[in-house]
Amino acid sequence: MTTPIIRQHIDHPSAWKGSDFRSKSDFAEELSANQLNAFVNALHKAKKAGLTLETMTREGFDLSMIADDVERWFAAIVDGRQFIMLRGFPMEEYPIEDISMMYYGLGTYFGGAVSQSVMGDRLGEVMDHSDEDPKERAYRHNYYCVLHTDLNDLLGMLSVRKATTGGESQYASISAIHNEILTRRPELLEPLYEGFNYHRRGEEAPGDLPYTPHKVPVFSTREGYLSCRWVEGYMEAAAKEMGTEVPPILLEALKFLDEVAREVKLEFVQEPGEIVFANNLTMLHGRSSFQNSGNPAEKRLLLRLWLDVQGARKRPRVPELLIHQGDNIGKQEGRRPTYDGEAWDHERFNKPEPVRQNRELVS
Repeated sequence: MTTPIIRQHIDHPSAWKGSDFRSKSDFAEELSANQLNAFVNALHKAKKAGLTLETMTREGFDLSMIADDVERWFAAIVDGRQFIMLRGFPMEEYPIEDISMMYYGLGTYFGGAVSQSVMGDRLGEVMDHSDEDPKERAYRHNYYCVLHTDLNDLLGMLSVRKATTGGESQYASISAIHNEILTRRPELLEPLYEGFNYHRRGEEAPGDLPYTPHKVPVFSTREGYLSCRWVEGYMEAAAKEMGTEVPPILLEALKFLDEVAREVKLEFVQEPGEIVFANNLTMLHGRSSFQNSGNPAEKRLLLRLWLDVQGARKRPRVPELLIHQGDNIGKQEGRRPTYDGEAWDHERFNKPEPVRQNRELVS
């Protein structure tokens, strides 16, 4: 099903470009003493009630003393710029277990955390494990990660440790990308709205096909809302598995989308204690390749959340965006998010990073 194509310029706070921001101060909020106290108090109450990360709920993490702030942050993610950065999380004052609970607890106010891989990780560790298996998924590798979307509604990233070199975070607005394509190559919108089948990279549920039985649109609209789903390579892998080819016009459109995304992206080093929450249906995210020191305890680490928004503020979107049932990857005992199938071209994901088109990082 191809949804109506937006044929006019999108004028919305979400249609920003990286060049709109001179520094992090233009989009980041420093957490106040009152806000930090609210997190700590909520943590103490939750632990006193016997809650753990696995049993944490919104009701069990009491942020009533900063309810207006939490609502303002959520509104920015779903109605405004579509992302926020919060700075100053107390990384050095609390053990990682407490940091994780406070971060996860805040996330419960935006949506329900879901499994991110066959490991069932609702709090994902974005860390390089390629020394254990070079065929790990991107969030467990150190190669350049092209701008893309994840599954589900919202994405959370908390920086715990940064890399020795590289690992810059990148975000790009879908609305800004769509505007550029409409202006410069409008004939490429139709194949992007049609899309193609998606490979499930070996994480499909038992009995399911290794690829979606339906085409997944890159761009789609519902009730006037534009949404996006795209990860490089997944369509080509599906085509190989299916014994067919991705239409050349779609490949051309995807290449141009990537070029535009890199032109308009926002790029910065996410310092420890900085949290980014982004709308996964309206934002692409990626990162540059990185290198760690030789000390395993100093590996680059971000804690990731996939959040499913509930209720009336869930963004309307077409069912064809689903890659897995429930828009998350179900746990499978004993499995890791690696894939050895012939459909997957592992070498393409170790390719050199393209030359930056906007070399100045926002700091």
